[in-house]
Amino acid sequence: MFALTRSPSQAYSGGYAAAQGSGVSEFSRKDLKHDQFIEEVGHFYGFYRNHKQTVLIGAAVIVALIVGVSSYFGYRERQRAQAAAALEEAVRLYHGVVTTEQRTGYVTFTTSGERYRRTAEAMEKVKSDFAGAPAAAAADYYIALLEMEQQENDAARNRLEGVVGRADETYGSLARLTLAGLLAGAGDIDSAKKHYQALIDNPTAVVPAARAKLEMARAMVPSDPAGARVLLEELMAEGGAAAAAAGVALREIPGA
Repeated sequence: MFALTRSPSQAYSGGYAAAQGSGVSEFSRKDLKHDQFIEEVGHFYGFYRNHKQTVLIGAAVIVALIVGVSSYFGYRERQRAQAAAALEEAVRLYHGVVTTEQRTGYVTFTTSGERYRRTAEAMEKVKSDFAGAPAAAAADYYIALLEMEQQENDAARNRLEGVVGRADETYGSLARLTLAGLLAGAGDIDSAKKHYQALIDNPTAVVPAARAKLEMARAMVPSDPAGARVLLEELMAEGGAAAAAAGVALREIPGA
């Protein structure tokens, strides 16, 4: 019998085909990826060698940007902390006590005029030092409260309208609640109800929906006692902290 022989090229081709058929290539995928990685590194090194100065300048620019952004946000955080501290001190003045005696834990004033003056000055300083910050809008809210104490309701109303549009969630909702009360007291119940409803639809931690609904019902009593009664009964049925206050307000409605 004659032995069948194959040339080296035929043997290689056959082996390659068999390997391909079995799903295993002569060079594994791992080897290919490794070779590609070496090639990419080589390309980068060649680029770096020919454009060394450009690469170094670019890296320096990136580092400078990172440092600049970090410094900016660090500055903002420091400003925010300083604004919060200044506002807190001004609020302590607002809650100060007019008395000739010392009160532990309270700022004391000898006259109400002194309290008004010092508090207003502190709030104005917060506004000027931190203009555009949330603390500035909060300071405007307290100035509006001071104006209400002086019966300057028109000025307070205009100020509160500005606070509602630019304060954060906390002071924005407080300003809206106070504004609604001012409008209701002036007899503009329709405008007041719009603000109360906005608070009911968008409650916050300091002005939950139940509180807004309770204040709305109280404001409606003189002009719409039946409507106020409906709201108060809803609050009583809901339970919670406002239910007891709603019950008291309900008994105060004429004919209830």
